[in-house]
Amino acid sequence: HFRLLTGVPTNFGNQNKPLLSTITRNDPALLQYAKMNYGSTNLSEEDWVKCEEHYKVNLLYQDMMRKRQEIDRLAKSGKFKYEYDSDEDTEGGTWEHKLRQAEMDATRMWTQALTKQSEGKHHIGDFLPPEELRKFMEQYEAKKSNRQPDLSDYKEYKLREDNIGFQMLQKLGWKEGQGLGQDGAGIVDPVNKGPQREGNQGLGVSSSATPEDCDNEYDAYRKRMMLAYRFRPNPLNNPRRAYY
Repeated sequence: HFRLLTGVPTNFGNQNKPLLSTITRNDPALLQYAKMNYGSTNLSEEDWVKCEEHYKVNLLYQDMMRKRQEIDRLAKSGKFKYEYDSDEDTEGGTWEHKLRQAEMDATRMWTQALTKQSEGKHHIGDFLPPEELRKFMEQYEAKKSNRQPDLSDYKEYKLREDNIGFQMLQKLGWKEGQGLGQDGAGIVDPVNKGPQREGNQGLGVSSSATPEDCDNEYDAYRKRMMLAYRFRPNPLNNPRRAYY
């Protein structure tokens, strides 16, 4: 079951997320999400409903990715568990069946949220969440302007006082807002969170939905639709694999 803890900040990187039913429009993380993706917190009722839906779907996506990573870890550790198939205890299904069941359990809430959010939508581009569209357009505009894209996400995944690394830095005399280093002259802004790779993708694998220098507006549109296709409705909870 998708059971999460209450009483902690609702940043996407925090694994102890609150119950979705307890999120209100005064939630600091929701307000930050609205300002980042809608440009303001002064939204109409219709935009607030959309914003809350997208925010909750994003929370579910992060939770699903955490579960999928655990499943991948178990898959790697159990790949050669049995020398002979006859040695396996198949009560409740084979090892592969149990692994698939765990995967479906991990993606169930995510697929239900995707399907509900897509009700009444027909164009594939309507399925693309606003934060994904914002990141894509920032990359595209940066390529056209020959500059580095601003994809800073450390505010969304900010480390808190309960983080071990945060505590270690404090013991060394560091305070929040100071630069790193003995004299405090180092970087102040943290580095971004590493990208999450799906489908056992290796290092250096680039997404075909990422804008390139040579792309024109038609290439950008095609790649944007390819990106949106990943967020299409999935009412039957079918396995989603990266195939492009």
